[in-house]
Amino acid sequence: MRNAILLATSLLCTLIISVLIAFTLSYRTLVPQMIDLIELGFRALPENTDFQTLWSRRSLSEDNLPDLIEVVALYEQGQLVAEFNRTPRRALPAQAEFLPEQASLPRQHRLVDLGPSGRWQLFVVGNATLMHSFYRQTLLGLFLLAALSAALVVLVSYRFQRAISSPLRHLMSVARQIDQEENFTIRAHKGPEDDIGDLVDSFNAMLQRVETRDVQLQSERDKAEKAQVQAQTLAQETRDANQRLEFEVQVRSRVERKLTEFQAYLNAMINSMPSALIAVDEHALITQWNDEASRLSGRSLDMALGYSLDEAFPLLEGYMESLSRALLDKQIQRIERVHYQRAEQELILDMVIYPLHLTGIIGAVIRIDDVSDKVRMEEMMVQSEKMMSVGGLAAGMAHEINNPLSAVVQSAQTIRRRLSTETPANQKAADEFGLDMDQLMRYLDARDIPRFLDHILTSGERAAAIVTNMLQFSRQSSTGLQPADISELIERALAIAMSDLNLRQDLQEGDLTIEKDLEDCRNLKVPVANTEIEQVLFNLLKNAWQAVQDRPDPETPGLIRVECQKTSHHCVIKVTDNGRGMDAQTRKRVFEPFFTTKEVGQGTGLGLSVAYFIVTSHHHGQLSVNSGADSGTTFTIRLPLQPPEQNAG
Repeated sequence: MRNAILLATSLLCTLIISVLIAFTLSYRTLVPQMIDLIELGFRALPENTDFQTLWSRRSLSEDNLPDLIEVVALYEQGQLVAEFNRTPRRALPAQAEFLPEQASLPRQHRLVDLGPSGRWQLFVVGNATLMHSFYRQTLLGLFLLAALSAALVVLVSYRFQRAISSPLRHLMSVARQIDQEENFTIRAHKGPEDDIGDLVDSFNAMLQRVETRDVQLQSERDKAEKAQVQAQTLAQETRDANQRLEFEVQVRSRVERKLTEFQAYLNAMINSMPSALIAVDEHALITQWNDEASRLSGRSLDMALGYSLDEAFPLLEGYMESLSRALLDKQIQRIERVHYQRAEQELILDMVIYPLHLTGIIGAVIRIDDVSDKVRMEEMMVQSEKMMSVGGLAAGMAHEINNPLSAVVQSAQTIRRRLSTETPANQKAADEFGLDMDQLMRYLDARDIPRFLDHILTSGERAAAIVTNMLQFSRQSSTGLQPADISELIERALAIAMSDLNLRQDLQEGDLTIEKDLEDCRNLKVPVANTEIEQVLFNLLKNAWQAVQDRPDPETPGLIRVECQKTSHHCVIKVTDNGRGMDAQTRKRVFEPFFTTKEVGQGTGLGLSVAYFIVTSHHHGQLSVNSGADSGTTFTIRLPLQPPEQNAG
């Protein structure tokens, strides 16, 4: 506050001094300014102006000159021609050269040339005596005013200090005490009811609020400290929990990795199984599907999971009742020998439906086994047993049949020779009895006796051939097997078939096509008995030719295809035709001795059985058939690449 009073006093003094300076400046410059104005007035006139005449027309007087101008005189070529003088006692010199020099305050004068020619000159005298007197009086008044102002300022400062400075100092001391002691319960004492009193009330109210805030802040600080302790405790508990969680995550990760590996291992096991495994839930929706199921159904895993069983595997649509029975009764359902046509191959499947026995889970696992090879092997074993039985029967019957059969054939041949007219002995015996041989032959021809004899011979030879074929079943030795070029052997069998059958004529007429694929077996040496394998191939080609004669579509040319392939241990020969094919019952009995579908007299039923016996018993190979009604037939021969002794070793 003291500084404010000093500042006000300084401002007042500065104002007074500024007024004095401005007044002094105006006092010192006022007379020169008046003289400059008169000079400018005369200088503004044209250069050829007659100043004397102008002066007489516009005579200067006290009315048209300022009070500060005392003398104005006009000189022409240095001689006084006109003047105005407020003080007649001060005469002007008649010539300009006698005029006084420049004077200072309070009186000033100036001699001015009017125009560049120097003809006219103007002399002006200004007197600031009155102004100087006014200046002294004014300066004295300003000093008195400054003294009065200073006294008033001192008085006001004293009163202001008592009325304002003391309460303010009290407030400042209270504020310092509060700052030092940090005790917000201290209060300032209130003085008179004025602005300072209101300030004290506001200060005390502020202290009250600060005290309340301090109490609240302390309370919040205590709460914060407690919360910090709790936070530290929780942080420690969180760290402990995180450590436990991290350990559990590691354990869970290891368990999940093990489970994933185990699941992959189980999937690999399931996919490696030769059986198709299909798991379904209670709604017959697929939940598991292995690779074998994809192979049999032709449907991938992605196109099977989540689909209905009958939709993913249409073959099982007819067995949904068995699935429902397994789910409801919890009993295993077995379905055997299901024929399934996949593309051009007919498969034989065995199915087993296992209900799941897990608590709260209803479902089943379906196992499907492709037993086509097993069934064919069983059929081959049955066929082999039949062959062995027939072989034993043939070995026992051969001699019993051959003796009377030989007598019949020989007797028929002897009768033919005894009736021949070309034999001399016959002619001699006829002459002894007077018998005409020509008439006798006409009689015999008339009674068809030669035809009957031919029939006896033909039947006897046919029976001898049957006995010869039957004897083949008793010959199980593998001796005589020699390495031979299998492709050349097949070519010879085809050539024999061309000669003995009508294959060549059918080829020329366009009713038959023969295809060969023997490149894989070129120069392949296989241990075989050449004549026996040629006989087998000839029988198969003959059956194929007979089958294409009765093909379902006569408009389509017959087709016989012979192909040879090499595997790691076998030579595989296939003879395929597009003939009428066989049904399942015929296919099962096709290798049985004396079984034939031809009419009586057209086949003995031993061709395929002998071929089967030659391949299986003599060559330790396999002969199988794959056929369907009206879908053609394929006979497959599998011959070992090594002799039987080496295979056994």
